[in-house]
Amino acid sequence: MTIQPKRSDIVVERNRAAVMRDGVKLYADIYRPDGDEVYPVLLLRTPYNKEDAQTMNYAHPSWYASHGYVVIVQDTRGRWRSEGEFWPYEHDGLDGYDTVEWAAALPFSNGKVGMYGFSYAAAIQWLAALEQPPSLQCIAPAMIGSDSYQGKVYRNGAFALASSLSWALFVSQDSALRRGRLDWASAIAGKYAGIHPLYKHLPLASAPGLIEELVPYYREWLEHPSRDDYWRSKSLQEQYGRITVPALHYGGWYDIFADGTIQNFNGVREGGAAKHTRDNQQLHIGPWYHMPWSRYVGELDFGEEAVSRIDEIQLEWFGRWLKPEQRELPSTPAVSYFLMGENRWRHSVSWPPPGAKVVRYYLHSERKANSINGDGELSLLPPEEEPADVYVYHPSIPVPALGGRSGAVPDLTPMGPRNQLPIEVRNDVLVYTSEPLDEDIVVVGEISVVLYAETTAEDTDFVAKLVDVYPGGGAYNVAEGIVRARYRHSLEKPEPLVPGEIVAYTLSLGPTAIAFKRGHAIRLDVTSSLFPTYDRNPNRIIPPGEVTEADFTTATQTIYHDRLRASYVALPVLREKKDTT
Repeated sequence: MTIQPKRSDIVVERNRAAVMRDGVKLYADIYRPDGDEVYPVLLLRTPYNKEDAQTMNYAHPSWYASHGYVVIVQDTRGRWRSEGEFWPYEHDGLDGYDTVEWAAALPFSNGKVGMYGFSYAAAIQWLAALEQPPSLQCIAPAMIGSDSYQGKVYRNGAFALASSLSWALFVSQDSALRRGRLDWASAIAGKYAGIHPLYKHLPLASAPGLIEELVPYYREWLEHPSRDDYWRSKSLQEQYGRITVPALHYGGWYDIFADGTIQNFNGVREGGAAKHTRDNQQLHIGPWYHMPWSRYVGELDFGEEAVSRIDEIQLEWFGRWLKPEQRELPSTPAVSYFLMGENRWRHSVSWPPPGAKVVRYYLHSERKANSINGDGELSLLPPEEEPADVYVYHPSIPVPALGGRSGAVPDLTPMGPRNQLPIEVRNDVLVYTSEPLDEDIVVVGEISVVLYAETTAEDTDFVAKLVDVYPGGGAYNVAEGIVRARYRHSLEKPEPLVPGEIVAYTLSLGPTAIAFKRGHAIRLDVTSSLFPTYDRNPNRIIPPGEVTEADFTTATQTIYHDRLRASYVALPVLREKKDTT
């Protein structure tokens, strides 16, 4: 343990040990105002190196300390300086409890602790909160889901390849260094830097650079492709009744955890342990992807209002719960959401905002909807008698996930809004576009698609993507969804298809908030792969970790849109009040 000279009246203490109940020592850096006064504690527990805390979308810990806090940044068990073995989330509940109470008892602490952090550092806030440490007053989890299976490692049966593989390679580098295997660390770093070719490697369980001894849990994920007891035991959404603290939920429309962030907000608001808990949940969701949080997302600039103000928002949040003199600050709206298109913030008492009406836009074509060169249309009019659209999906030539929601960094995985024209020229992508809009249409809430589809395979995937078409021709993705057909009825009990049978699939495209502007058009793309965000379905029922290219088979897909089988996208439209002045 060393104490460095003060910097701008902030004392920095490096590598202070907290002893867990089983004797394992976890090490932290502490930033605090100089002097003998006591202050509330802000705790950030991270597996990504406590010395890199500033790179994680937040101001440097010394900035928070300068506003009257003791800021503690701790390496989690088995990571960087801390002792023990790392296994994702396995010890983070009890370690979180022990660390909170250790922090509250420090001589310069006033006994009140709040936690912050995003992604993994958000998940372990929830795990600590489930253990109910007495000194924990509030949390601020950002960019994290509600379930370890649905929306994290899998989505509707499809394996989240890009985020899972890139994360496994990333965390294994430190594990290699801890074991003194510089050769392993170097090899992993080389693969991680050039990860794009790895996504096509099969079988997935043996991707180059993956050293199973360092990340054995990656194979476990692949061995549990259904939402079984392995996943249920790790699920937050089934334990909201154990949460006792206020929470600030921070998310992004292009984040992999957008729907889970909202589900956590609503879940604790409805089922938290006490009225105090239920009444003090806040949701703040912007146009961002997983990281970094900026006005510039993918290929779009969402304007000055999209600049992340997470530090100022957290300062107000923690002041309310950790500093008695700030408890009576004016209350803030329960929900603040960024309306893309208008590029400004709106506020609501709930999510989704009240007043939205679900409007169906139906799929149409007279000849074929294949590619941007086809005649696919979206219309408010239900179809009558129309021919179905047919395309071929072969997993050896998957449709690239050009942008969208993923969970790492943009140079490793597809993220954010991107012009979709490069994939919309493909014949294995069906394209349905509305007429240019006569007025703005404000869509706020959950997007869903119903597809009446037939396949020649025993299993396959269907993908739908909502797109905003600009007057100049650019087409930018808004939201997307996928379903692995054998999970069409249940995530727990997969069922094979009957080739040739017409099935009504419901795809959630997740939540969003966007104003489709006058002169723009609304588009829906339909295909059967979203690679490498999700793994390729071989069109056969084979566990994802065992698939090889020899297992690939072709599927012919048919999408129906007629009077009896009307496929459509359902948009929650907010009717705007007209200004009559």
